Amino acid sequence: MASTLLRCDQPLPAGLTPSPGHEHHPPRPPVPASDPRLALDVAATQAAGSIASSIASSIESSIGGGGDKEADDLFSLKPIEALQLLSASVELLVRITGDVPPTPPLATPPTDTQMSDMQVEKDKIARSHSEKSLAKLRMQALREDEESDERRRRQQQQQQQQHSNGHLSNSNSTAATTAIDGVRLKHEPVQFQDPPPAAGQAPEPYIIVGSDSQPINVQHGAITRRFYSRNEPPISVNQYLLRLHQFCPMSTAVYLAASLYIHRLAVQERAIPVTRRNAHRLVLAGLRVAMKALEDLSYSHSKVAKVGGVSEVELARLEINFCFLAGFELVVGEKALREHWELLRCGGSQRRVDELEMEKLSQMLGRVTERP
Repeated sequence: MASTLLRCDQPLPAGLTPSPGHEHHPPRPPVPASDPRLALDVAATQAAGSIASSIASSIESSIGGGGDKEADDLFSLKPIEALQLLSASVELLVRITGDVPPTPPLATPPTDTQMSDMQVEKDKIARSHSEKSLAKLRMQALREDEESDERRRRQQQQQQQQHSNGHLSNSNSTAATTAIDGVRLKHEPVQFQDPPPAAGQAPEPYIIVGSDSQPINVQHGAITRRFYSRNEPPISVNQYLLRLHQFCPMSTAVYLAASLYIHRLAVQERAIPVTRRNAHRLVLAGLRVAMKALEDLSYSHSKVAKVGGVSEVELARLEINFCFLAGFELVVGEKALREHWELLRCGGSQRRVDELEMEKLSQMLGRVTERP
């Protein structure tokens, strides 16, 4: 009788039972690394998992509070932890500020949009020059110089007249006796001609170029309007920062410096309120400027614009306006970064914001009580 050969991975026909000495072996498990498509998917999943695990570990370490020496060392701070501190501080400012509309533009904008709106607002505002104005100080100094020159000139004229009157008799006596080749010479007193007085002349115009050329409030309003968007972005600040960190990872110093810039503008100087409609552009501009100010190398302009969701022209405008808004005080040292880091860790920003909220509430109550 012919024997039938069966493979190990095939099921047994009906009516046949395996012998005691025969064992059934299952097939080998698949190897995903052999498939290129599956390998790409696994790599992407591992990258996303590593980012999520690092964020979770940083949150747990910040909540639990570490007694390690690394927890108190600024140089051992990971970039993702600095990113979380930046996100928390910006979200806190947004929550406290609420929705503040930007400075309203002109009702009838001019045809020329190249800085002409600022010129129109400048013409409408009545500027009062104080006594400490440079032009008035210059005019006063010119008047004092002219008066002192006039007094000095009069004194010189009086001295010259006295000197000429004293030697007049001696010159007349010597004129009769002094002769050259039989010709007697007559000594005449020297007459000094006074220079024409300059008191009646108008002083030259003193042109001031700089602080008096444009009102500060007009310039400040035009700068802050650049950061506002028409509608509230659909993505939160935390998700926006994670997107920037995923495609354009930056160092710890850049994240802390950007947080320091925004904290200085919003809390200390109160130059601009941080709201849902301008927080994303403020963060993008702050990170871009901090990267250029502190790092030797930076990402290309086009890449940062694509990741940030703005055009290249808009990103350039945001950088320029952020520099003017910060007063070009962009270089920060280790001491400033450490103080700001300790402020964020200890909850000092929360206390500062609470103080601002209480002051705002007291101002509102004062306005309410002043009403009749």
